[in-house]
Amino acid sequence: MSATIDIPLDRLKEGDFKVFEMIFNTYWEELFIYAARVMESQEDAQDIVQDLFTSIWERRESLSLETELRYYLFSATRKLILRRFRNEGLKEKHLSKFIEYSDLRTTLLQIKVEDKDLLQHFHRDLHQLPEKERQVFEWYHFEELSIREIAHRSGTAEQTVRNQLNNAYRKARPLLHKLLFFV
Repeated sequence: MSATIDIPLDRLKEGDFKVFEMIFNTYWEELFIYAARVMESQEDAQDIVQDLFTSIWERRESLSLETELRYYLFSATRKLILRRFRNEGLKEKHLSKFIEYSDLRTTLLQIKVEDKDLLQHFHRDLHQLPEKERQVFEWYHFEELSIREIAHRSGTAEQTVRNQLNNAYRKARPLLHKLLFFV
């Protein structure tokens, strides 16, 4: 974990490349490890982190931070990873992996979160979903059953299971965002 360092952002806004290099050298490795763990690909992780720093340099004059730089960098990396997942149309299972690896193993808020406590909180929030959608979501993500296995277990058609899972995602999206924000 990198120590928090005092970075003169006003000099970055003025185009001071040495300040940019200081930010890059301080945070690159930690962001790369984080992205590689989530993406399961060093090449994709390198692209994500490179895109982040390119964006920072290109937007340096208008860059305004409302939070600690480290937190901003990890949040921006997380958003780039989510965008990559969405754009590449990766399966929903990757979202669970993202939650597991991304936020539980970083210290964005400088606090430690036990997996058990996080899952209990998420399970409690899942009870806001209709019973059938919640059950399908839990079977798919927590028991890792296939669509076919869920259909067999529930006595419904596979397409019905897909529809229930999609409805659960749509309704659970605010819960997932809340989970990602608080971790």
